[in-house]
Order: sequence, then C-alpha cells, then structure tokens
Amino acid sequence: MKQITFFFFLLIFGISFGQDLHLSQFYTNQMNLNPAMAARYDGAYRFAGNYRNQWREIGKPLTTMFLALDKKIYFYSDEIDLGIMFNEDQFSGFNQKTNKIMLNGVYTKRISTHKISAGLQLGVVLKSTDLTTQTFPNQWVYETGEFNGELNNGETAIAENQTFFDANFGMVWSKKFGKMTPKVGFSLFHFNRPKATYFTEVKERLRARKAFSAELDWKIKEDISLEPKLLYMWTTKSQDLVFGTNLKKHLDSKVLKNIFAGVLMRTGVGRNHDAVIPVVGMGIKRFDIGLSYDINISTLSHYNSKKSSLELSIIYTTPMYNPSKLSIPCDRY
Repeated sequence: MKQITFFFFLLIFGISFGQDLHLSQFYTNQMNLNPAMAARYDGAYRFAGNYRNQWREIGKPLTTMFLALDKKIYFYSDEIDLGIMFNEDQFSGFNQKTNKIMLNGVYTKRISTHKISAGLQLGVVLKSTDLTTQTFPNQWVYETGEFNGELNNGETAIAENQTFFDANFGMVWSKKFGKMTPKVGFSLFHFNRPKATYFTEVKERLRARKAFSAELDWKIKEDISLEPKLLYMWTTKSQDLVFGTNLKKHLDSKVLKNIFAGVLMRTGVGRNHDAVIPVVGMGIKRFDIGLSYDINISTLSHYNSKKSSLELSIIYTTPMYNPSKLSIPCDRY
C-alpha cells in the first residue's frame, strides 16, 4: 500500500499527457514539434503563443501555455536559426507545475531546391508538486473511514521538487514541387535520458521519445489551399497519432489575409481513440490565429461526454526587409 495514492495520481495524469505535453494544433508551435523547425517562416522574427485548457469538468482544469521566439540569420546561401521557448503546465488540483526553458540552434542547408535543417534543443525542466494536497495510506483513519491530511504521511522518499537538464534533436526536409510543398521531419526527445522522478530512491530515467511529422501545403486553386498534417510519436510501448487537414481560403484584403477550417483526430494507435478536433482560424495582417476544441470520443466519454479541451494559438511574424540573397547590379550595353 506504500505510495499507492501518489502512484495513482502519476498514473492518471501520465496517461493524460504521456511523457510530454501535447498540443492539438501541434503545427503552430514548431520548436516544440521538432527542434529543427526554428525559423521555418517568411519574415524577420516570429512570436508564437499557445494556451490549452482541458478537463474543466473536474473542477480544477489542467492548463498549458507555450511562448516562443525564433529568428533566422542568413549565412551565405544557408541559414543559422536561433530560438527560445518557454512552457508552463499546471494542474491546480495538486499544485502540480512544470516549467521548461529551451534554447534552439539550427543549421539550414539549401541543396538545389531542397531545404534541409538539423537542430539541437537544450534546456532546463523544473517540476514541483504540493504533497499537503495529497493523501497517503498512513493518513487513513479506520475509525472514521476518511483520510486525515494533518497526520504525517510517512513518506521519506518523495521530493516536492525536481530539476533536470534536457536535450532534444531533430531534422527537417522540404522541397517545392509545383503547387505542392511537403515538409517532413523526425525528432528525438530526451536523448540524454534525464532522471525525471519525484521518488528519490528510483533510478529509472526518462525514455527517449521519437516523433515523425509531415505537412503539405497544396495550392489546389489560386485562392484555395489544402493543408494535410500528421504527427506520430512513440516511446517504448506507447504511441500517439494526430492527423487531419485544414482548408484555407486566401482573401484579397490588406487586413484579413485568409480564413481556414479543418478537423484533426487523435488516437492511441490500436488501443483507444482519443478525440476529434475541429479547428478554425484566420490570418489578420501579420497575425495567424487558430482555435480548436477537442471532442472526447474515448472510453471516458461513456461516463461524461462533456469532457473536452479548448486550445488557442497566436503567431505574429514581423516582415523581412533585408533581401535573402545579395545581388550586384551592373549596367547593360
């Protein structure tokens, strides 16, 4: 019975999140998707923000926030891309909080019409929990049939805080084929196998997570684009697949650049379908805004069909004033 309640807490929320924090609009936070995707945009700087609020029905929701900034630096015909990302994830029920600060460095090489990037992401992860908000077997009072949080929990091998260094790596390839531009990436997270546990006597280290992603920008008409997307992640025996497409309408306006709508699906690959995710959004000047809503279709929906998640993404890209290529004009005779 030792540490049963705490293990149950870790199991439930470990299943909900897997090893890492996830976004339904995974393609909007590209440095979280793949370390090599920093500065994959047309512009000088890019600011990205994501906010996710889920399981509000349990009374104290789980919230996730990402903030990211990246910039490209031209190096002859290639690029050196830099980025920084901050993340905060919190479940107020147990005052469970995770903070990450990650730095990205990417080298992008152009070979003919191919664009290949390799990136390294290094950072620090800080986690904390409040043991006073949790109950343990030693606090069970048989006479009353209830837990008494004021009793000593009897746990000596659990720490309320943990800090560890994290390292991730990724590669991305893209090429334009007429009206279609595919982008394919592979990334390896936690390749340094950090020790990430609240239990001081546990020596198990975090397993590496692999991720394969693919996107296609297909301009099927002058003003219509189809944007299929796929993300497949796996570690040990756990798998996660998100796939779907957005349909974008380009507008001839200086303010409202485009509007889009689509649908995604998340599934556990052979074990349990998780959610259907409608997505809508628009491009306003230099802003790209997306809103999604997870409709739960897992076995949990049999007990409460209202469990869902709301997610907002906002991306701002500053214009590029410097030319990407240097040309020397000459007189014609």
